[in-house]
Amino acid sequence: MNALTQDLRAAGLRATGPRLLVLRLLRERRGHHSADDLTAALAASGETLLRGSVYNVLGSLVDSGLVAVADAGPGRTLYEASTGWHHHFVCSECGSVLDVPCVVGAKPCLEAGLGDAEVTEAQVIFRGRCPSCATAAGR
Repeated sequence: MNALTQDLRAAGLRATGPRLLVLRLLRERRGHHSADDLTAALAASGETLLRGSVYNVLGSLVDSGLVAVADAGPGRTLYEASTGWHHHFVCSECGSVLDVPCVVGAKPCLEAGLGDAEVTEAQVIFRGRCPSCATAAGR
């Protein structure tokens, strides 16, 4: 049994063809990708998976914790293979998304101050100019 199949099963998911394709693609390509990017990449590699199916697969992978969502702004949801707790920086000029290490390093990184509430996710999104755009702007 390969590592992808083991990871899917350990997360409580069946190792279906579409799940294996999407998870493998996210792990190989690294970084942050839209569902449309993933659909196009699969098509370019000769795999046919409808856009709706890609969204369904991504939903199950996100719910299982194998894939994380990066909110890159209105109407721009990006996905990445889960690599541990971190935050994101979104460039307001070129749109690139960079990973930012979590200073505290533990889930979910911030004390919520909610008493007995169980926090399962916390997102911090930094916005501004990435190093390339800041350099190009002369700042």
